[in-house]
Amino acid sequence: MERSNYHIEVQMYCHDSYIQIATFDLSSCEKIVQELFDELKWDSQVSCNRLLRIALMRNEKNNTKTQLKSLDCTIDELGENIKAIIKKTFRAVNFD
Repeated sequence: MERSNYHIEVQMYCHDSYIQIATFDLSSCEKIVQELFDELKWDSQVSCNRLLRIALMRNEKNNTKTQLKSLDCTIDELGENIKAIIKKTFRAVNFD
């Protein structure tokens, strides 16, 4: 699969910073990526058990990446969000 302009990173808080633990490469269509990200479940309440983050990233032409949005979630919310991301990615890869 060719690398697109957008991807979603799953990050975990570790030793005073976030580290990447997974990446989902998505369609280059910004509208589809934004819609998916907006469908994800999270809670805006700050909590010490929200050490997982899902970040919407854009790949820049100079091989850098820019974080467009992020959301913090619990392990249960992360599980539900990963299911949604995998479904959308599967459809994009197999049916486009």
